[in-house]
Amino acid sequence: MAFFFSKLFSSLFLCQLLLLSLPSTQAAPASNLFREYIGAEFNNVKFSDVPINPDVDFHFILSFAIDYTTSSSPSPTNGEFNVFWDAGNLSPSQVSSIKTAHGNVKVALSLGGDSVGNGYAYFNPSSVDSWVSNAISSLTKIIQQYNLDGIDIDYEHFSADPSTFAECIGRLISGLKGNGVISFASIAPFDDDQVQSHYLALWRKYGHLIDYVNFQFYAYDKGTTVSQFLNYFDTQSSNYNGGKVLASFISDGSGGLSPGGGFFTACSRLKSQGKLNGIFIWSADDSKSNAILYNYNAFFFSKLFPSLFLCQLLLLSLPSNQAAPASNLFREYIGAEFNNVKFSDVPINPDVDFHFILSFAIDYTTSSSPSPTNGEFNVFWDAGNLSPSQVSSIKTAHGNVKVALSLGGDSVGNGYAYFNPSSVDSWLISGLKGNGVISFASIAPFDDDQVQSHYLALWRKYGHLIDYVNFQFYAYDKGTTVSQFLNYFDTQSSNYNGGKVLASFISDGSGGLSPVGGFFTACSRLKSQGKLNGIFIWSADDSKSNGFRYERQSQALLASPH
Repeated sequence: MAFFFSKLFSSLFLCQLLLLSLPSTQAAPASNLFREYIGAEFNNVKFSDVPINPDVDFHFILSFAIDYTTSSSPSPTNGEFNVFWDAGNLSPSQVSSIKTAHGNVKVALSLGGDSVGNGYAYFNPSSVDSWVSNAISSLTKIIQQYNLDGIDIDYEHFSADPSTFAECIGRLISGLKGNGVISFASIAPFDDDQVQSHYLALWRKYGHLIDYVNFQFYAYDKGTTVSQFLNYFDTQSSNYNGGKVLASFISDGSGGLSPGGGFFTACSRLKSQGKLNGIFIWSADDSKSNAILYNYNAFFFSKLFPSLFLCQLLLLSLPSNQAAPASNLFREYIGAEFNNVKFSDVPINPDVDFHFILSFAIDYTTSSSPSPTNGEFNVFWDAGNLSPSQVSSIKTAHGNVKVALSLGGDSVGNGYAYFNPSSVDSWLISGLKGNGVISFASIAPFDDDQVQSHYLALWRKYGHLIDYVNFQFYAYDKGTTVSQFLNYFDTQSSNYNGGKVLASFISDGSGGLSPVGGFFTACSRLKSQGKLNGIFIWSADDSKSNGFRYERQSQALLASPH
């Protein structure tokens, strides 16, 4: 899948799930929780603009409801909250629509914020009792009007001491939860002495009522490094001990650790350590305005939220670095030839481990005269037919299916696709397995002196990280015999000693041992000898014209007990 790009990317996942939010008072599981603030900056962003991955728990957080008047010179109202978000674009009917369309979506509102009118928004109660009474009453009306699920506390300026803040907010959350008005609550502190004194006072007394800590890590200095971020995360996890502290960034890049600076590397490390409780972004308004439409062969929709989609993919990526069993492994390359082939066209036997391999992602520009980008990968497969939503659909429909992508290939534009790094460090940005981004890796060499010299050098040093060897046996001469194929197989199994070398053929019959020439006879012999680690085919694009008959035959052989 497209976890590899160092340029951020996105697509709009659309689900037609006719479900409403659960009425339970239990908060959603946090390990795959994605949250985004929306509506504070009046950038005409709508819920429907934002890409939503169906496999994450997704929270929109309306920003803000504030206990100030809505006059031209706003003044405090002692807990009488009013709507200050972009309600024209984020109305009750639009809340209902997004929750109906996406069963994994909940919507909350955030209280307070930094400013109101031309001044700061202060937490300024007349008394604890009166503020709590007014807040419960006014917020219940707003929450019920908008059919919201939770609240977030985001006061940043205070005209009351920490104990008063703790009592007011604690009793508010307790009252709304106790009345069944909300099912979750969060707080949004940042590393400032006054802010922390108020939120930590609240945490000490009422932390058991708070489901998520939306810590504003983007309030740290711009240019924060990965190691600094991880230290900050551990510090705040200790401060809010027992709380689900979420990782965060600001999408305008004005502070903290940015996506381009290593945010996803840091999150991958947290995930591998079991510490990643979720991710949130400030904010959809900025994400809309800084979105860039990359030319990925129509891979993406016109409304792009570059960092948002990668966050959701990261939350879903497999933490394991164990590859799938290979003995009944079937793999097929797909998408390189733009023959309008879809995942759903290809027959899938439920008794094999099935890998689609998207072909190709290449570290070249997508211009009319492509040039190397030193590891900045772009999509060059038929992404119109093989989109993120179609990946999700095929994996949902077939539990035995995994999807990978292939890097490089033979050509790009009208020339060869060269491996052309400026330096090792700049091209190998991070370890995908070590960061939990991928669960398997394979290589696809063939019998050519230059090709083999490169892949065997890789194998000698890093073979322990490579799960499958997709050896291109179809690069041997057309008309290869069964005995020749078996000799080639033994030779390459020796070259890649200890590796799971897969048998292969090309479905247009242009090289190697073909299905009609005895390929399945050779595979049956390998299987009887315990040598058949799996089969792969180049490619589904070509197989479409013959009705995928050899895909069926390959999988039937792999699934058979003998």
